[in-house]
Amino acid sequence: MAQMDGSAGAEYLDRDGSVRASTNPRKELVREQLIDIAAELFDSKGYVQTSINDIAQALGLGRSAVYHYFRNKEEMLAALVESEALTPSHRLQELMAEPGLSPTERLRRAIVDGIVRRLSSGSRFILLSRLETQIPEALGPLYNQGRRHIYDFYVRCISDGITSGEFRTVDPKVTAFAVIGMANWTSRWYSPSGAKTPQEIGEIIADMALAGLRAHHDQPRDAEAVRQTISGLRQQIDELEKLVK
Repeated sequence: MAQMDGSAGAEYLDRDGSVRASTNPRKELVREQLIDIAAELFDSKGYVQTSINDIAQALGLGRSAVYHYFRNKEEMLAALVESEALTPSHRLQELMAEPGLSPTERLRRAIVDGIVRRLSSGSRFILLSRLETQIPEALGPLYNQGRRHIYDFYVRCISDGITSGEFRTVDPKVTAFAVIGMANWTSRWYSPSGAKTPQEIGEIIADMALAGLRAHHDQPRDAEAVRQTISGLRQQIDELEKLVK
Protein backbone atom coordinates (compact mmCIF):
# COMPACT_ATOMS: atom_id res chain seq x y z
CA MET A 1 0.00 0.00 0.00
CA ALA A 2 1.62 3.23 -1.19
CA GLN A 3 1.23 6.61 0.47
CA MET A 4 0.24 9.28 -2.03
CA ASP A 5 1.07 12.49 -0.21
CA GLY A 6 2.35 13.34 3.23
CA SER A 7 1.12 16.92 3.50
CA ALA A 8 -2.08 18.21 5.09
CA GLY A 9 -3.40 14.77 5.90
CA ALA A 10 -2.34 11.45 4.39
CA GLU A 11 -3.98 9.65 1.49
CA TYR A 12 -3.27 6.10 0.44
CA LEU A 13 -3.70 3.98 -2.64
CA ASP A 14 -4.97 0.50 -1.82
CA ARG A 15 -3.62 -2.56 -3.58
CA ASP A 16 -6.87 -2.92 -5.52
CA GLY A 17 -6.36 0.56 -7.00
CA SER A 18 -8.85 2.44 -4.86
CA VAL A 19 -7.96 5.61 -3.02
CA ARG A 20 -8.65 5.97 0.68
CA ALA A 21 -10.23 9.15 1.96
CA SER A 22 -8.06 11.94 3.31
CA THR A 23 -8.07 12.80 7.01
CA ASN A 24 -7.97 16.53 6.19
CA PRO A 25 -11.47 17.99 5.56
CA ARG A 26 -10.29 20.72 3.17
CA LYS A 27 -8.15 18.33 1.20
CA GLU A 28 -10.98 15.81 1.07
CA LEU A 29 -13.29 18.50 -0.34
CA VAL A 30 -10.87 19.32 -3.15
CA ARG A 31 -10.36 15.63 -3.82
CA GLU A 32 -14.12 15.08 -4.17
CA GLN A 33 -14.34 18.08 -6.50
CA LEU A 34 -11.58 16.60 -8.65
CA ILE A 35 -13.47 13.31 -8.90
CA ASP A 36 -16.66 15.13 -9.94
CA ILE A 37 -14.86 17.24 -12.56
CA ALA A 38 -12.98 14.21 -13.88
CA ALA A 39 -16.21 12.23 -14.21
CA GLU A 40 -17.87 15.04 -16.18
CA LEU A 41 -14.88 15.41 -18.53
CA PHE A 42 -14.53 11.66 -19.00
CA ASP A 43 -18.19 11.63 -20.03
CA SER A 44 -18.09 14.69 -22.34
CA LYS A 45 -14.63 14.31 -23.90
CA GLY A 46 -13.93 10.62 -23.40
CA TYR A 47 -11.60 9.01 -20.89
CA VAL A 48 -8.67 8.63 -23.31
CA GLN A 49 -8.95 12.21 -24.60
CA THR A 50 -9.10 13.80 -21.13
CA SER A 51 -5.78 14.87 -19.62
CA ILE A 52 -4.73 15.76 -16.10
CA ASN A 53 -4.24 19.31 -17.35
CA ASP A 54 -7.88 19.43 -18.56
CA ILE A 55 -9.08 18.39 -15.11
CA ALA A 56 -6.80 20.88 -13.33
CA GLN A 57 -7.91 23.79 -15.51
CA ALA A 58 -11.58 22.98 -15.04
CA LEU A 59 -11.15 23.31 -11.28
CA GLY A 60 -8.81 26.32 -11.50
CA LEU A 61 -5.77 24.44 -10.22
CA GLY A 62 -2.28 24.08 -11.54
CA ARG A 63 -1.33 20.70 -13.00
CA SER A 64 1.18 20.07 -10.22
CA ALA A 65 -1.48 20.71 -7.56
CA VAL A 66 -3.55 17.79 -8.84
CA TYR A 67 -0.68 15.42 -8.07
CA HIS A 68 -1.14 16.12 -4.37
CA TYR A 69 -4.39 14.15 -4.66
CA PHE A 70 -3.97 11.70 -7.54
CA ARG A 71 -0.95 10.40 -9.38
CA ASN A 72 -2.86 9.98 -12.64
CA LYS A 73 -6.37 9.97 -14.10
CA GLU A 74 -6.69 6.21 -13.61
CA GLU A 75 -6.62 6.80 -9.85
CA MET A 76 -9.45 9.34 -10.29
CA LEU A 77 -11.52 6.79 -12.17
CA ALA A 78 -10.66 4.17 -9.54
CA ALA A 79 -11.94 6.53 -6.84
CA LEU A 80 -15.15 7.05 -8.83
CA VAL A 81 -15.62 3.28 -9.16
CA GLU A 82 -14.99 2.87 -5.45
CA SER A 83 -17.53 5.51 -4.44
CA GLU A 84 -20.29 4.29 -6.77
CA ALA A 85 -19.71 0.52 -6.88
CA LEU A 86 -17.50 -0.75 -4.07
CA THR A 87 -18.70 1.42 -1.18
CA PRO A 88 -22.39 0.46 -1.69
CA SER A 89 -21.49 -3.24 -1.84
CA HIS A 90 -19.53 -2.95 1.40
CA ARG A 91 -22.51 -1.31 3.10
CA LEU A 92 -24.80 -4.10 1.96
CA GLN A 93 -22.38 -6.70 3.32
CA GLU A 94 -22.53 -4.94 6.69
CA LEU A 95 -26.33 -4.88 6.48
CA MET A 96 -26.47 -8.61 5.72
CA ALA A 97 -24.26 -9.30 8.75
CA GLU A 98 -26.37 -7.17 11.10
CA PRO A 99 -28.21 -9.48 13.50
CA GLY A 100 -31.92 -9.39 14.26
CA LEU A 101 -33.15 -8.04 10.92
CA SER A 102 -35.90 -9.83 9.02
CA PRO A 103 -35.63 -10.12 5.21
CA THR A 104 -38.32 -7.45 4.91
CA GLU A 105 -36.45 -5.03 7.19
CA ARG A 106 -33.14 -5.75 5.49
CA LEU A 107 -34.54 -5.22 2.01
CA ARG A 108 -36.32 -2.01 3.00
CA ARG A 109 -33.16 -0.54 4.50
CA ALA A 110 -31.11 -1.54 1.46
CA ILE A 111 -33.53 0.12 -0.95
CA VAL A 112 -33.98 3.32 1.05
CA ASP A 113 -30.30 3.73 1.97
CA GLY A 114 -29.23 3.04 -1.61
CA ILE A 115 -31.61 5.60 -3.08
CA VAL A 116 -30.66 8.26 -0.52
CA ARG A 117 -26.97 7.71 -1.26
CA ARG A 118 -27.56 7.72 -5.02
CA LEU A 119 -29.67 10.88 -5.05
CA SER A 120 -27.23 12.66 -2.76
CA SER A 121 -24.14 11.94 -4.90
CA GLY A 122 -24.91 14.39 -7.68
CA SER A 123 -24.39 13.07 -11.22
CA ARG A 124 -21.70 10.53 -10.34
CA PHE A 125 -23.92 7.46 -10.60
CA ILE A 126 -25.23 8.40 -14.05
CA LEU A 127 -21.78 9.40 -15.30
CA LEU A 128 -20.23 6.13 -14.17
CA SER A 129 -22.93 4.11 -15.91
CA ARG A 130 -22.14 6.01 -19.13
CA LEU A 131 -18.43 5.37 -18.69
CA GLU A 132 -18.78 1.58 -18.45
CA THR A 133 -17.38 1.01 -21.94
CA GLN A 134 -14.40 3.31 -21.22
CA ILE A 135 -13.33 1.75 -17.94
CA PRO A 136 -9.74 0.47 -18.39
CA GLU A 137 -9.27 -3.29 -18.40
CA ALA A 138 -7.37 -3.15 -15.11
CA LEU A 139 -10.37 -1.56 -13.36
CA GLY A 140 -13.00 -3.77 -14.98
CA PRO A 141 -12.86 -6.56 -12.38
CA LEU A 142 -13.09 -4.01 -9.56
CA TYR A 143 -16.19 -2.41 -11.07
CA ASN A 144 -17.87 -5.71 -11.90
CA GLN A 145 -17.11 -7.08 -8.44
CA GLY A 146 -18.98 -4.23 -6.78
CA ARG A 147 -22.01 -4.62 -9.03
CA ARG A 148 -22.04 -8.39 -8.56
CA HIS A 149 -21.97 -8.06 -4.77
CA ILE A 150 -24.96 -5.70 -4.89
CA TYR A 151 -26.91 -8.11 -7.11
CA ASP A 152 -26.02 -11.10 -4.91
CA PHE A 153 -27.26 -9.24 -1.83
CA TYR A 154 -30.69 -8.65 -3.35
CA VAL A 155 -30.98 -12.23 -4.61
CA ARG A 156 -30.11 -13.61 -1.18
CA CYS A 157 -32.40 -11.19 0.65
CA ILE A 158 -35.35 -12.06 -1.58
CA SER A 159 -34.61 -15.79 -1.31
CA ASP A 160 -34.48 -15.53 2.49
CA GLY A 161 -37.85 -13.76 2.47
CA ILE A 162 -39.39 -16.54 0.39
CA THR A 163 -37.97 -19.20 2.70
CA SER A 164 -39.26 -17.41 5.81
CA GLY A 165 -42.71 -16.99 4.28
CA GLU A 166 -42.55 -13.17 4.29
CA PHE A 167 -42.40 -12.98 0.49
CA ARG A 168 -44.48 -14.83 -2.04
CA THR A 169 -42.78 -17.28 -4.37
CA VAL A 170 -41.01 -15.41 -7.17
CA ASP A 171 -37.85 -15.84 -9.22
CA PRO A 172 -35.24 -14.23 -6.92
CA LYS A 173 -32.85 -13.36 -9.74
CA VAL A 174 -35.38 -11.66 -11.99
CA THR A 175 -36.93 -9.90 -9.00
CA ALA A 176 -33.52 -8.66 -7.85
CA PHE A 177 -32.95 -7.05 -11.25
CA ALA A 178 -36.41 -5.45 -11.07
CA VAL A 179 -35.85 -3.97 -7.60
CA ILE A 180 -32.36 -2.72 -8.47
CA GLY A 181 -33.74 -1.18 -11.66
CA MET A 182 -36.47 0.68 -9.76
CA ALA A 183 -33.89 2.13 -7.41
CA ASN A 184 -31.35 2.99 -10.11
CA TRP A 185 -33.88 4.77 -12.30
CA THR A 186 -34.58 7.38 -9.62
CA SER A 187 -31.31 9.13 -10.48
CA ARG A 188 -32.62 9.70 -14.02
CA TRP A 189 -35.66 11.74 -13.04
CA TYR A 190 -34.92 13.06 -9.53
CA SER A 191 -34.73 16.83 -9.11
CA PRO A 192 -33.24 18.39 -5.94
CA SER A 193 -35.89 21.12 -6.24
CA GLY A 194 -38.73 18.58 -6.33
CA ALA A 195 -41.39 18.15 -3.67
CA LYS A 196 -39.96 14.95 -2.22
CA THR A 197 -36.68 14.40 -0.40
CA PRO A 198 -34.40 11.44 -1.27
CA GLN A 199 -35.54 9.77 1.96
CA GLU A 200 -39.22 10.14 1.04
CA ILE A 201 -38.60 8.84 -2.48
CA GLY A 202 -36.72 5.88 -1.05
CA GLU A 203 -39.63 5.04 1.23
CA ILE A 204 -42.11 5.17 -1.66
CA ILE A 205 -40.00 2.88 -3.85
CA ALA A 206 -39.43 0.49 -0.94
CA ASP A 207 -43.18 0.37 -0.25
CA MET A 208 -43.90 -0.49 -3.87
CA ALA A 209 -41.22 -3.19 -4.02
CA LEU A 210 -42.34 -4.81 -0.77
CA ALA A 211 -46.02 -4.61 -1.75
CA GLY A 212 -45.20 -6.68 -4.81
CA LEU A 213 -43.25 -9.23 -2.80
CA ARG A 214 -45.31 -9.58 0.35
CA ALA A 215 -47.03 -12.93 0.91
CA HIS A 216 -50.80 -12.68 1.48
CA HIS A 217 -51.53 -16.24 2.56
CA ASP A 218 -53.12 -15.10 5.80
CA GLN A 219 -55.47 -12.53 4.21
CA PRO A 220 -58.87 -13.23 2.61
CA ARG A 221 -58.69 -13.15 -1.17
CA ASP A 222 -62.08 -11.55 -1.71
CA ALA A 223 -63.02 -8.83 -4.15
CA GLU A 224 -62.78 -6.08 -1.53
CA ALA A 225 -59.23 -7.06 -0.62
CA VAL A 226 -58.26 -6.97 -4.29
CA ARG A 227 -59.86 -3.54 -4.71
CA GLN A 228 -57.99 -2.18 -1.69
CA THR A 229 -54.69 -3.49 -3.04
CA ILE A 230 -55.31 -1.88 -6.45
CA SER A 231 -56.29 1.39 -4.76
CA GLY A 232 -53.10 1.40 -2.71
CA LEU A 233 -50.93 0.78 -5.77
CA ARG A 234 -52.71 3.59 -7.65
CA GLN A 235 -51.98 6.00 -4.83
CA GLN A 236 -48.31 5.07 -4.91
CA ILE A 237 -48.19 5.52 -8.70
CA ASP A 238 -49.86 8.94 -8.29
CA GLU A 239 -47.14 9.93 -5.83
CA LEU A 240 -44.43 8.93 -8.29
CA GLU A 241 -46.12 10.81 -11.15
CA LYS A 242 -46.18 13.98 -9.05
CA LEU A 243 -42.40 13.73 -8.67
CA VAL A 244 -41.71 13.79 -12.40
CA LYS A 245 -44.03 16.67 -13.25
